[in-house]
Amino acid sequence: MASDITLPAQQGPGLYYVSSEQPDGTTTVTRIDRQPPDDPRERALCRALLLHALAELDRANRSHP
Repeated sequence: MASDITLPAQQGPGLYYVSSEQPDGTTTVTRIDRQPPDDPRERALCRALLLHALAELDRANRSHP
């Protein structure tokens, strides 16, 4: 079940990836602008989400230059 995550304040903006839920019910949070997720599957999911987010930003820029 998803829940809100509170992260400590960092200097400047940060880019975070929250992993899929593990069998034990835990997730991990990785600051991906500093290091990639360790698990190859999570890296693939992270990459797909980033590409999707970039496409959404590009679409928004075309609609609202």
